[in-house]
Amino acid sequence: MLKCKVQSSLCCLCFTSLLLLLDLSAAAPSQGRSLTCNISVSDPVSGLDSISLTVFTPGRDCLFTLTSADAGGDSGECRRRGGGGDEEIETNEIGGRGRGEDVEVEVETVETAANYLGTNQLGVEDEGIKEAGEVFTCVLEHLEPGTAYQLQVQSRSGEEATNITLHTKPSAVSGLTVTSRTCSSLGLSWQAGPGRTERFRLQLWNHADLLRNETLESTATQHTVLGLSPGRLYNVTMVTEAGGLQNMETMEAQTVPAAASNFTADHRNSTAVLLSWQRPKGDLDALTVAVSTSNGTSLWETTLPPDATELVVDQLTPGSAYRVAVTSKSGKLTNQSEITVRTAPAAPTLLSLTPASSGGLLLSWTPPAGLWDNYTLLLLDGSQQVVSAALDREAANYSFAGTELTPGRLFRAVLRVESGGLTAESSCDGATAPAAVLDLHIRHSDETSLSAMWSDAPGSRDSYFLTIRHGNHTEATREVEPNMRECTFNVLTPGRRLRASWSKPFGDVDSYTLTLLQDSVVVQNYSVPVQSSSLLLTGLTPGALYRLQAITVSGGLQSKPTSLKGRTAPAAVTEVTVANSGRSDALRVSWHPAVGVVDSYQVRLQDKSQTVHTLTVSRSSPPECSFSSLVAGRLYSVVIVTRSDSLENATTIQARTQPATVENPSAVHSARDDFLKVSWRHADGDLDRYVVLIRYNHRVLQNKSISGGHNECSFTHLTPGRLYTVTVETWSGDYVSSVSFEGRTFPGAVGNLSLGNAGTGELNVTWSPAPGDVEHYEVTLLFNDTRVFPPVSLTNEVRHHRLTSLTPGRLYKIVVSTFSGPNQRAERIEGRTVPSAVGNLRLDPRPGLTDSVGGLLASWTPGDGDLDMYVASLSTMDGAALDTRPVPKHVTSLEFLDLVPGNTYTITVQSLSGKLINKNTATGRTAPARVTALQADNDHTTHSLTVSWERPVGVYDGYRLQLLDEAGVLQANRSVSAESRSERLEGLTSGKWYRVRVVTLSGGVLSPEATAEGQTRPAAVSNLTVASVNTSSVSFSWRPSDGHVDNYELSLYSVAEETTNQRSRKEHHHHQTGELVDLQKVGPAADRCVFSGLRAGSLYRLQVVSWSRGMNSDSSVLVRTVPPSVSSLQVQSSGRTDRLTVSWTHGEGSWSSYEVVLYDLSGPTLGAQTLGAQHTSHMFSGLIPGRLYRSEVITHSGELTNNISAYGRTTPEPPTHLSVKQGPTNDTIELAWSGPASGDYDTFSLQWTPPDQLSVTQTDLSSRVLGGMFPGRLYNFTVATISGGGAKVGPTVTSQPIQRSVRTSPSPLKSIHCFPLSSSSLSCSWSPPSSDFDSYEVECRRHDNGELTSALRLAEGVTAVTLDHLEAYRKYSVTKLFISGGSLENRRGALYGSPGTPVCVKRKTKNKIHV
Repeated sequence: MLKCKVQSSLCCLCFTSLLLLLDLSAAAPSQGRSLTCNISVSDPVSGLDSISLTVFTPGRDCLFTLTSADAGGDSGECRRRGGGGDEEIETNEIGGRGRGEDVEVEVETVETAANYLGTNQLGVEDEGIKEAGEVFTCVLEHLEPGTAYQLQVQSRSGEEATNITLHTKPSAVSGLTVTSRTCSSLGLSWQAGPGRTERFRLQLWNHADLLRNETLESTATQHTVLGLSPGRLYNVTMVTEAGGLQNMETMEAQTVPAAASNFTADHRNSTAVLLSWQRPKGDLDALTVAVSTSNGTSLWETTLPPDATELVVDQLTPGSAYRVAVTSKSGKLTNQSEITVRTAPAAPTLLSLTPASSGGLLLSWTPPAGLWDNYTLLLLDGSQQVVSAALDREAANYSFAGTELTPGRLFRAVLRVESGGLTAESSCDGATAPAAVLDLHIRHSDETSLSAMWSDAPGSRDSYFLTIRHGNHTEATREVEPNMRECTFNVLTPGRRLRASWSKPFGDVDSYTLTLLQDSVVVQNYSVPVQSSSLLLTGLTPGALYRLQAITVSGGLQSKPTSLKGRTAPAAVTEVTVANSGRSDALRVSWHPAVGVVDSYQVRLQDKSQTVHTLTVSRSSPPECSFSSLVAGRLYSVVIVTRSDSLENATTIQARTQPATVENPSAVHSARDDFLKVSWRHADGDLDRYVVLIRYNHRVLQNKSISGGHNECSFTHLTPGRLYTVTVETWSGDYVSSVSFEGRTFPGAVGNLSLGNAGTGELNVTWSPAPGDVEHYEVTLLFNDTRVFPPVSLTNEVRHHRLTSLTPGRLYKIVVSTFSGPNQRAERIEGRTVPSAVGNLRLDPRPGLTDSVGGLLASWTPGDGDLDMYVASLSTMDGAALDTRPVPKHVTSLEFLDLVPGNTYTITVQSLSGKLINKNTATGRTAPARVTALQADNDHTTHSLTVSWERPVGVYDGYRLQLLDEAGVLQANRSVSAESRSERLEGLTSGKWYRVRVVTLSGGVLSPEATAEGQTRPAAVSNLTVASVNTSSVSFSWRPSDGHVDNYELSLYSVAEETTNQRSRKEHHHHQTGELVDLQKVGPAADRCVFSGLRAGSLYRLQVVSWSRGMNSDSSVLVRTVPPSVSSLQVQSSGRTDRLTVSWTHGEGSWSSYEVVLYDLSGPTLGAQTLGAQHTSHMFSGLIPGRLYRSEVITHSGELTNNISAYGRTTPEPPTHLSVKQGPTNDTIELAWSGPASGDYDTFSLQWTPPDQLSVTQTDLSSRVLGGMFPGRLYNFTVATISGGGAKVGPTVTSQPIQRSVRTSPSPLKSIHCFPLSSSSLSCSWSPPSSDFDSYEVECRRHDNGELTSALRLAEGVTAVTLDHLEAYRKYSVTKLFISGGSLENRRGALYGSPGTPVCVKRKTKNKIHV
């Protein structure tokens, strides 16, 4: 065990961070050294601003220092490791002794280095566990982060030293934050930390998986990471690299979640919508769907799982628009997509379609629920639309005019509600009222039957209902089919009858006798009762003449006969036949002759009510006739009248001429493949309608009925290219005439016309067969609307055709025509042959780029044929596309810049012609980038240069390094691996200039060379130490530099120490220069210097610069002058019994803090307090009253101190229980008190007011007798405790006093007397006493009963008073009282007497006088 004693103040110095580099090797014991202090370095640990090493030495009693010329020559501590964990306390003597107290420091050597590593990180081999030796830990602090330092571990004896180059750990970036974010990118920004940085490495992690590892320039402060997954939470790590060491800053960053897309809305009904969408890509926590109205009013919101892709939104208003917002949520980030959906409108209800009174139809309905824009009304006749109308939303009914509708037809009304492009509809059926029949007439009648005939009215009907009436009586009803035009009523009463009627004659009549005679022959006899007035005679011959004889019978008597002639109506003809015989201009009429008597027949031809022709046919002529020159298709009425005398009977029948055929019919396809339009010139004459039929293979496919006012119609849904037979029928009544002709539809076009398997010189065209009938196909190739080859005809079974011998890249037009009859239908398609690929494609490095950017020049020769442009795409070898550019077709070369130097790329040049491409590919490598930051640093050595550089960007295989001297002669030529960033060149000449050339290699491609120059440096001085120091001067010594030195430049700097008050020191950086205080230059032999006139307590730095041929090396050391002591030191109690206040004023100079210590006079330390440099006082409490203490104020500056002391005494406790006793005389009192309850004291102080000259007699320490006091005077006495004084050191302190007021008794009254003034008054007078008093009080009382008659208060100077209002001859007692200090004294003068009687005054001892 080695023990040493050092002053405690020196121990404080050695533990500060500002270590002075002292050579204490001479002071270390050298006895017993058997081994040299060999140095073995291991376990380097790099911090941000420090480097620590483990040093092992087999020697004993060794001391080491760790220095670095790169750190300004500062040194670090090397502490010996103790066996028990104790560390050595290293001392540096830089000043005198402190307070004289010794501190014992024990240093124990390490017998074994059990924990020493066999092989350290620097490659120093240790043979297993070291034998006996010592282990040191050396630390060099206040370094720059990320910087390389040349370190030297040197023994204090200077015998052993070793060099090593290490880097400090680089600083982590600060302010790493996300500046922008999208669904697939994150924008990051940061600030570089202090110190040096070689590069940044951006790492992107997803849990434990490393996704990205990108290298960035050291100057980069922002970067955008692309190609990320939406909504994903990443860990972003920004790694700072320098010297093979790393530091990192990590944060979490999340991309914006992707929004939902591809929205669709399926309207389930008018109040519900099924929303569906495509699930957003990436990570997602939930989906929130919010529905609001178009004006922004929120309706409801729901949260769905992230995999939800549809949602039913119900309870909506029909026909309303809604905004649906689907928000993707991932973490705290959201993304929103909006879609506007509209519910389908509700359909109207309660539709009713009824016949209107005007002959049309009336549609009524109930409006739908919700919202809608308008109505669209359709009236359909089967599938044919009859009426289309747009209605306002306020409408609730609509009338269809009867003129637009077919009577009796069933229609369907469709009411469509529209809202925002959506519709809903309702429908109902209703029929118009059927039209009345036309031209109703009696076609035939006979005795018992009647035939009615009519023409159809326009429109539809289900049946006819016929009624025959006789008067108001309905004889018969019939319902017939709708196609019937005639109806016969049978079993009617025949026309062969006569009705006889008469009036009753005057008188009595029993009966009537009627006789019917024909040609004087009795035909019938009748006896008719008297009640009858008519008789129906039947069974007669039509047209015959009869005579009726009537006789009145009464009582067997008969009157004269009365006769009357009458003729029956002739019978009508029967079996009337009217025929047109297929002629459109004639009718032939024939009939069966009527029965009975007929004179002749008259035949009339009527056109409506107008008679056109009249013919008379005799009874003997054949029953027939004919009419000519009639109008074709017209309906005529033929009336055959049977005549008998003047009576007639007519039979009417209708007949129609044959209608004429249409003229110039045609069928046109109108260039439509399923359509024929048929037109014609109207037929002559009358007609009801046209019927157009279309046939194929003798089968009617379609027919249409056309009103007589139209002369065209169209047919759809026909077969393309087919030849049809078209027949146009002219209808007039039941007669029809027709004409037939042919029409062919337009042929259909081929389908799915496409091009496939296109080559550079061929096109393959395919199609699907054209619909309908096709005779053959024809393929035509066009270029610029000009035929390239003659058309090729193909059968209708062919489905493809190959075109060859074409030009590459050319755009052709291929026409495929369908032929059917004379018609052809062409279908066109444009097709392009594949363009030719480029030839001779090369990718060469582009010269002349900057160091950090690579470039490539792509060149090629164009191919044959046509093309639009080139597209050049550059990609990496793994297929990642980097750049794609369109290139005009006349350009055959292209440069790509901003590439990774030294990397291999693939160029793909696509020849574009239309949408077709052909490509060629080639590979090439960019020239590697030259190294950056190339330096040839001597590392503060005289024999070597360390060549260092920053790794170039891009890809590279290695380096080629060459060293040349000033004459350009090659001194070294080395190949360096790609992992290296430095190379040390040893054995160089000190102070010589060299040129270094470095070339980067990548796949045999060389980069531009990078050059740097360097020079070995002169050596710096060593063992720079502080020889002595005081408050105003410092002396230094050193060992001169090795090698050649021209001179030394000595610079003394004041080092600023920043705190809030600019006095307490806070270390900054050892490279801090400070303000130059003094500069000296000395010769190369000098080894010491002195600086004086310095500021006390200030920190200085001495820099010794060794100059040689313009280069220098320097060493520096920090030193502090002794701080000043304080002045005007005072220790005061300030009247307090338990505390002392130490105060002072600052001295001249600098200091960091104060230490205030309080000592008891017996020696123990009672209290100590460290204060900031701004303080000028401190208070110690809890002290003993009246005691004397010593206080010391120590000024600190760094590790140095200066001190001064002073004495102070606490205030003693005051005395207690002050009492006053009357002395033996009226002018004497005795004061007594008790001493303080605690604390120290020496005596007491007695004071009084007013300051009369009193005599004081001390009976003992706590009592006094005072004499010579004035009567009636008020005295105030104070007693205080005194501590100190006399022969004792230190101040005298008086306690707070206690006090007591005492008033002496006044003197007796002198010469008082009273005498009567009148019968009711007395006069009293007196001489004033020799005493202090304030006033008098005079009382007058009756002597017999003591009743007070008067009382007067008199001022001090009054010596007489008159008492009046007294009773005569009454005896009174007069009393005078002295008032002193506001109270009555027991000093009274009394007088007894009565008015009118002389008074004799006597003085009593009780101060009352009776007379």
